[in-house]
Amino acid sequence: IMVTVEADAGGNECLIRSAGDNDVVAPPPMMDDIPTVTDATAAVVATTTTTVAAPPPADVSDLMVGDEICITGFIMDTFCINRGTLLDAPSIVTLQNPDLHSYHCLLDVPVCVESGYQVLGEKDPSTGEYCLGYRLEETDTVVASGRAAGSVEDGCTTCTGNGMGTKGYRATVKGVIKDLGDGSQSVSGQPLLTNIQMLDASVECATPAPKTVCLEPPPAEITTTPAAINPPIEGEDCSSDFCETTLTEGYTLKYKINEADATVTMEATYKGEAWLGIAFSEDERMGGSDGILGSPDGIPQKYRLNQGFIEILSPEEQTLTEASVETTEDGDQTMTVMRFTKLLVEPNHIDVTAGVNNMLWANGGDSTTIGYHGTNRAPIQINLASGASDTVSAPNMGAWLAHGICAFVAWGMLAPSAVNSAIYRSLFKGPLWFKIHQFANASAYALTVIAFVIAVAFISKEGNPHWFSSHAKMGLSMFIIASVQVLWGAARPHLPGPDSGDEKTTIRKVWEIKHRLTGTILLACGFWQMSAGIKLFAGKYSGVGSVQEQGVTIAYWIWIGAEVALLLIGGVYFKLLRKPVEDDGGNDAKPPTQEKEDDAV
Repeated sequence: IMVTVEADAGGNECLIRSAGDNDVVAPPPMMDDIPTVTDATAAVVATTTTTVAAPPPADVSDLMVGDEICITGFIMDTFCINRGTLLDAPSIVTLQNPDLHSYHCLLDVPVCVESGYQVLGEKDPSTGEYCLGYRLEETDTVVASGRAAGSVEDGCTTCTGNGMGTKGYRATVKGVIKDLGDGSQSVSGQPLLTNIQMLDASVECATPAPKTVCLEPPPAEITTTPAAINPPIEGEDCSSDFCETTLTEGYTLKYKINEADATVTMEATYKGEAWLGIAFSEDERMGGSDGILGSPDGIPQKYRLNQGFIEILSPEEQTLTEASVETTEDGDQTMTVMRFTKLLVEPNHIDVTAGVNNMLWANGGDSTTIGYHGTNRAPIQINLASGASDTVSAPNMGAWLAHGICAFVAWGMLAPSAVNSAIYRSLFKGPLWFKIHQFANASAYALTVIAFVIAVAFISKEGNPHWFSSHAKMGLSMFIIASVQVLWGAARPHLPGPDSGDEKTTIRKVWEIKHRLTGTILLACGFWQMSAGIKLFAGKYSGVGSVQEQGVTIAYWIWIGAEVALLLIGGVYFKLLRKPVEDDGGNDAKPPTQEKEDDAV
């Protein structure tokens, strides 16, 4: 603004006139507040150029579509605003220190570029955070301007090299309001500028933009560190060197955060030759997880893990770099090593953080063909920044213990007792053996139903596939066959009367053969099924090969051995050795009324 200042020799009068006219711009101030002019012999006429303080900004509620806006502020990508912390520096709150946001993260990383940009407003002293400003429609214009201002010498691979900027991109933005936003305290609630011009931050706005929306400080929260996570180990920095975590015996994982390009490099080493898998999960379950699987006859690739099947991602989503799987020899031991580098954040993927991550591991045991892992898997939580890790306690231990107890009582106690009551029936008076047989079978079936329902319910709750493992398939088969066996037993054909002199009907003979054969098969399957269940339970909670598993397995087979011995001894003695005596009408022959009583029951 050009003004003329006139003062008399005594400094007693002062007029301020606009340059080029005689109009008074401002009335004379009180002369006591103006220093005396030192040259007392002549009038001093001075002409100067100065900047007058900007008028107060308008209220944001006064904005209208079509208004022209000029604002100077930090340029920030929407992804990092919504994330809350900077992608390339997760310990820094986005709106507190946009000056620390690297040009590389802002302009190189696809997820940041594709999210769009916003020019931030002023800093709110009450929160210490910069206020939300204006959304910018032309992403290409923002990117081109930022890359021109950035330096290629400090990590910004797409910068042109003409500028010197490395962190905290500021610019003056001019544009026209296209949309007022949805009014929310979020990025989507801010006005959208179109036809934007990106100018150097030194360019000043003639008319200040209306005050932007400042977020309210969040309510104070009391946070606690989960007990499952060990505190960071002092001295470990997984961004400067590889950290290492033992996933299970013979299976380790090394990892390093690459802050410069927002990636993580991992190296999984397995003692043996097998396919290997590492996955990132939102809830420690397989369903919906992002997996990286590889075998010695291929390279690691990205998969979407679902319930019961895995789905390889499209070629466009195969963004792993430095990916390889190889086998090496360590003495007489073959080792499988899988390496890859993965972006921390990708569209439609679970975010990987430089902090605690819910992860899953798996391997093929001794198989190189990617497929079902059996018990060779577990969830784990790893802090990729500090190297702290801890296994995640598998949930629902009480439910699976109840499932196992029901199965053992049904098929390790009641079902063998039902068979023995039939084999040793000549030792019982009257129909007592048959009552025991019926009660034991009915109780075993009831407990089988309970065990089956528990398994179905908690497999669903844990997000695992149904009928995928051999144990699950056998359980389903046994449930169906046992149900048919119970119905078949209730519909058994009657025996002829003891005094009728009639022979057993053909259908009765067929029924007896089927009933005994099916019962024997079910009992044998039950013995195998319980053994497999012990191993599955150990793999889920105490570890395969653990002292607990070994103790339970030994006790189980001692019990089953005694049951089988009792069945064999009774079968050989009563069905083979004693049968001829009964047929000859000896003292041990079954009373003539026995079968009538049996059938009546």
